[in-house]
Amino acid sequence: MSEPVTQSISTHLLVDAPWEAYRRPYVRDLAYVLACPNVLTQWLDFAPHQNTHAIAVHSANFWLRQFEKYQERLSELDTTNAYQALTRYLLKRPSPNRLGFHFEGLLSFWLEDGFARKLHPYETLASNVQLFSGKQTTGELDLILYNHAENLVEHWELAIKFFMGSAPFEPVNWVGINSNDNLQRKMTHMQTKQFRTVWVDTESHGQVKIDKRYGVIKGRFFLPKNIINFVYPSWLAPSFPMHEWCDKYDTSTLAMLDIRDLRAAHYIEWFTKREFYDGRPSALIHSENGILKTGLYFEGNRPIVIYPKQHDETDDKL
Repeated sequence: MSEPVTQSISTHLLVDAPWEAYRRPYVRDLAYVLACPNVLTQWLDFAPHQNTHAIAVHSANFWLRQFEKYQERLSELDTTNAYQALTRYLLKRPSPNRLGFHFEGLLSFWLEDGFARKLHPYETLASNVQLFSGKQTTGELDLILYNHAENLVEHWELAIKFFMGSAPFEPVNWVGINSNDNLQRKMTHMQTKQFRTVWVDTESHGQVKIDKRYGVIKGRFFLPKNIINFVYPSWLAPSFPMHEWCDKYDTSTLAMLDIRDLRAAHYIEWFTKREFYDGRPSALIHSENGILKTGLYFEGNRPIVIYPKQHDETDDKL
């Protein structure tokens, strides 16, 4: 197990963001999905008495290698008409404007396109496999892959998460805009629901047995703005994108922000910033009784989340 890492507020914010080198928004998103490490250095078992299967995670080096091997193709997508293949692929998928589906679409494009170009060994056998209990749908498996390098059938379950952290920074303390969503709850659900499956029926490859399971959890985390030093727990990847959040009712900390430097983010910008939204009326700052609305903002190019430390039920609707 790796040792905890301590970093100051000036260094824990992501400096190396290779996705920012790309001009076209979907290419930048795709580069982000590849270059961003898994949030986890190891899987944490929150259901030790439920007889579940072992779950693995890909290392940060694994994802960096995938990004590097795909860079030439990313440049092609960013500078030629090949971009149309990416946009068509994403927009024909169900609910392409929802963040989770967008993440899944980007990763699925890389899997199919990269395998066809022999840039990785993962052949997609099935995706979005429905689970049933009798005639009732009980869940869905994201990706069933065949790893030709290791001759294994792998089940990858995906999650894109944008969580705000608070002390003591355990998985249960990283929560979403909807405070019922937290990292521990998500991992427990994946382990006790989707990852229990052993056999999968596929349309093109018949019934296959899962040999290995991977949790693929990416996104961004946000630390309290007034924190000075942050000790990374051993389970949290030190290179995971880390930014700041501020309590919407903390007037003294909010006073440190110049509201003129803030821009409300469009929903898709939880992935990467779109400069063409700068200056638009929809990006104007709105407040209620002088309190900024909960959500994502940009302070220049730096993401910052305004979030209620004391839960406000109205924010669950965002």
